[in-house]
Amino acid sequence: MKPFLLKVATHWSKFTCRHPVFILIIAIFATFIAVKSLENLKVSTQIEALMPEGAKSVEVLNTALKKTGSSTSLRVVAHSQTKGLGLEFIRAAKSEFDKLDWVMSSQLSEDIEVLERHQLLLLDTDALSQLETDVEQAQLTAIAKDLSEGFGNPVQITLRESGVTGNSDGEIDDGIQDTLSDKTQNEPQKERLFQSDDQKTTVLIVWPKPEFSSLSSAKMMVKQSQKLLDKMGTRPEFSQAEYGVAGRIPNKVAQFDAVIRDLKTGLLTALVLIATLLIISYRSLIALPAILIPLTMGVVWTMGLTAHTIGGLNLITVFLILVLFGLGIDFAIHNFSRFCEEREKGEPLEAAMEILCQKTGAASLIAALTTATGFFSLTLTEFRAFSEFGFIAGSSIILIFISMYSVLPATLVIFEKFGWKPKTRAKKTKTLPKALNPLSYPGRLIILGMVLIGTFIALYTPHVAFERNFNNLEAKDPIELTRSKALVRQVFKEGQNKTILVTDTLEDLIALDAYLKDYKENDTETPTIRKIQSVLDFVPDINVQKERLEIIRRLEKQANFLELTDPERHKSLSNFLTINEIETSELPAAIRRTYLGVETEPGYLMFVYDDVNMNDNDQAKLFYTDVGKIEVNEKIYYSASESFIFIEMIALMKSDAIKAISLVIFVTFILILAMTRKLLATCFILLPPLLGVLLTIAFMGAIGLNLSIINMVILPSLVGISVDNSIHIYHRHEAAGKDADIPYIMATTGRAAVLTTITTLIGFGGMITASMGGLRSMGLLAIIGFLSCLFMTWLLLPLLLNWQQKGGFSRLSSARKADPHAL
Repeated sequence: MKPFLLKVATHWSKFTCRHPVFILIIAIFATFIAVKSLENLKVSTQIEALMPEGAKSVEVLNTALKKTGSSTSLRVVAHSQTKGLGLEFIRAAKSEFDKLDWVMSSQLSEDIEVLERHQLLLLDTDALSQLETDVEQAQLTAIAKDLSEGFGNPVQITLRESGVTGNSDGEIDDGIQDTLSDKTQNEPQKERLFQSDDQKTTVLIVWPKPEFSSLSSAKMMVKQSQKLLDKMGTRPEFSQAEYGVAGRIPNKVAQFDAVIRDLKTGLLTALVLIATLLIISYRSLIALPAILIPLTMGVVWTMGLTAHTIGGLNLITVFLILVLFGLGIDFAIHNFSRFCEEREKGEPLEAAMEILCQKTGAASLIAALTTATGFFSLTLTEFRAFSEFGFIAGSSIILIFISMYSVLPATLVIFEKFGWKPKTRAKKTKTLPKALNPLSYPGRLIILGMVLIGTFIALYTPHVAFERNFNNLEAKDPIELTRSKALVRQVFKEGQNKTILVTDTLEDLIALDAYLKDYKENDTETPTIRKIQSVLDFVPDINVQKERLEIIRRLEKQANFLELTDPERHKSLSNFLTINEIETSELPAAIRRTYLGVETEPGYLMFVYDDVNMNDNDQAKLFYTDVGKIEVNEKIYYSASESFIFIEMIALMKSDAIKAISLVIFVTFILILAMTRKLLATCFILLPPLLGVLLTIAFMGAIGLNLSIINMVILPSLVGISVDNSIHIYHRHEAAGKDADIPYIMATTGRAAVLTTITTLIGFGGMITASMGGLRSMGLLAIIGFLSCLFMTWLLLPLLLNWQQKGGFSRLSSARKADPHAL
């Protein structure tokens, strides 16, 4: 440590011993301010919260959702084996839901009278022409048969204009008659219920008011809905009904509840395990408050700073509260271990505190600066899972370091004033078991072990793959929600696998519709589009309508012959044939809401349904390539979809992953080199963690653990965190001089390194029990990674230090001078 820093450490240790209460008062006040700031801390579990600010895919989705008026709806479903009971339940539920202050509207059916009357107008022009031809042929055949019976000879009739022929020997196509009959035999249907084909399941769609879009509002809506349904379920007439809620709102609430549940469970588990580990390691209850009080304060300060700067936590950083306990406790363990070690030797309080601040503080300062700067370098990446994680983790390192060299020393001084003091023990050399001492193994065995490790890394690293199914990263839905979703799918079979496009004008919509339908027709090698829907499917272009109406007028004339022979049939046909152009204003409200969106927002909506498995990223990318970005008439249209955001996120993660790891390694290397001013020392400190990261990746390939947008943050974190142990061990070795006892250092500082690694594992590993698949993989990867880095540090660093202590390059240089042919 430089003379200036030595003076600062000396003065601070003396100040701490004299004014511990003052330090604690300041710390408590800072904690109080941080706690107040937490009231404004928001938590988002939405996938788009991981994308960079201004990401095109997120902007497009937000624009589309703004146009639709509401990105969410709540679907109430009722099912019963008794036909009609589910509908009766939903009708009663609708009247109750419409009374709730957050409900904008609800719907259990759609008005389809206009669409029914205009069925023929909505047929494809070619199909309508073919229908006209078929009807003409059927009529001519019927006339020919009648004439043939009258004259007793075969008759053939041909229309000169159309060339259609009817032959008395021919057969009348009953299918054509049935088709026309199906469309025209009854009065136009006025209402279509949201009901399954067997009429046993009915759905009510509930749209909330725009102001009820927050997560807290979503939780309130789901809670009220379930309470309302449960109350209805107690009524005798509905005792046989099965009911529930589904839709985007319950999905969002279920995922958030899973995150909070995992967080609480993980935090409680981590605290219990850390407390147990500390008691076992130090055999003293005092270790708990001495370590956990400053640690908790540092974590709270970090969350308060996050609320002021970032403003909230995303799907990944929300679990940093677990990580910070495991991450920040490293300083506490090194400090508490060194303090107890010095006091056990018989050192006075002030002397022990001075050694703590000078010696351990020097290593901790280097570790804090390198680890924090490594994390801060992640803020240079675009992927918010990296950048926000880096900022919060880097800030926590600095704040917890401050807490560990202010609150922890002050706490120890106060404890001693109240009578606690580590017992003074006779000085004895701590020994390292031979099995744990790498210096006790033959050199050939060490070389063989390194060769095996290198071979393992070379074989399995290439097998690491990326997680391409987002469903594997989410939490499993509760049983009730899963059951409700299954019931809703019996009614709405289309599902939600679609992307949205927004056009400014009707002309743009017509051009885009024509382009996509032509593309769908000709894309036979890798077809990805199943269906294209827009308002044009209900209100065709006016020129197209005129063309079809000409055909319908001719059909109307052909139907007139029924007026005398079949008046009822003629009247029925007239309902469908005596029609004019259909206008947008005539469409049912539900269709206008779907395809025109909010009237105050200009433009038109188009939905493109996929014909691939969107959970398979490779197939989803084909659909994304086809419709993600479309250029028509020199205008570019972007599709909006959460699936597309996930595709772009994976691409961004891949590019930023290499950037993130490279930044952490580079920044850490520069800082360690600047602080040690020795290239060899820098290499000694960094080499074991880097090999540990490679070993981690190899283990992932061997066991089939995929990299994902969630667990990817672990890899750059490994370098930043694991280098801490190397720094403490190397610094202790340097302070001991040329005659340093490496086994003793590993038995003391190395023991603390093991303890800090285990506590870090507890913080990260607490996520292995999470209900979310992505967080479970993060916990598992952390366990593998930190154990791998600890193993490489414990194995390699003592060997490197021993090699340096015995001459290292100097001895090799001397050997070469004595024997030029020596290796």
